[in-house]
Amino acid sequence: MFHYDLGGGAELRILERRHAPDMLKLVAGNRDYIGRWVPWGYTMVSVEQAEEFIAKGLERFYIDGLPRVGIWRNQELVGGILFFPVEQPIRATEVGYWLGEQASGQGLMTRAVRAMLRFVFDDLQLNRVVIQTQVENTASRAVAERLGFTLEGIRRQVWLKGDQLVDLTLYALLAAEWRAQQ
Repeated sequence: MFHYDLGGGAELRILERRHAPDMLKLVAGNRDYIGRWVPWGYTMVSVEQAEEFIAKGLERFYIDGLPRVGIWRNQELVGGILFFPVEQPIRATEVGYWLGEQASGQGLMTRAVRAMLRFVFDDLQLNRVVIQTQVENTASRAVAERLGFTLEGIRRQVWLKGDQLVDLTLYALLAAEWRAQQ
């Protein structure tokens, strides 16, 4: 299975059903921190829901080779990365990520997403990766910018956050840009 050493006791591993208790522990311990950016941060409240979340990732991996990975630091699950379905005609996908508060602000997510970009561009030969994040999510925006993504624009009122429509930034990175950075 997919495994990538990030150094400093951190690694990426495919999330498996057996990790559901760890996933629930991460979410429950960071409910407001994660939930303010992704709705499942508030709605994942049982091991069964964590198992369903992980099962969707395993299905995605089976369909198009894009793993849903956990970010582990010193054997503790501290975050994760997921991909949306590949748009086959243009060989494109979108990446999303989350991190517990205790692991934030240390460059871990940038290293983790960089490793997954290597996999997506070099191994799967995709052409385009998109990151969308709420405009005010400066931490996620900083990850995109540090990795060389281009801000293509603001998508107005396209995300439902609670009962409010919010704007999303749209960043993209092309395979040719990725190769030029390497």
